[in-house]
Amino acid sequence: MSVVTRTLAVLLGTLLFTGLLGALPAEHGGQSAEAATVKTTEKQRLRATKVALAQRGDPYRYGATGPNAFDCSGLTKFSYGRTGRTIPRTTDQQKAGLRAIAKSNKRRGDIIVFVSNGDAYHAGIYLGKNQIVHASRSGTPVKIDPIWTSSYVVRRP
Repeated sequence: MSVVTRTLAVLLGTLLFTGLLGALPAEHGGQSAEAATVKTTEKQRLRATKVALAQRGDPYRYGATGPNAFDCSGLTKFSYGRTGRTIPRTTDQQKAGLRAIAKSNKRRGDIIVFVSNGDAYHAGIYLGKNQIVHASRSGTPVKIDPIWTSSYVVRRP
């Protein structure tokens, strides 16, 4: 087999391989890549919303993922975990690893990730009517609040 033929065979094989897999993730590996390729159903999103709402009143604790205390991304991860859906742990990972959705297309159960200069700093689960359920900060329990800024992105597990 000539070098040209071998090179063409390798290129063709690579194209077929990535085409069959739906392409390989370019930027993210591990859990983030899995999260970006697995879609949740509307039923799972609504269930995650109900789980998050049931945590109202639970205390905020940095790094906590439940079931009795939460930080913001711990609440989103816990809520989706109860639906059988694994999502990334931190707000940065959720922003990077979950599907981007236009603000105008956000639905109940989507994750609202608040950003400053492109960096994620907070997350909550969208309830509809501009409201989220979230674990906001130390001393404040899980609660419902309106979205307070336009500096956010929407992610759908």
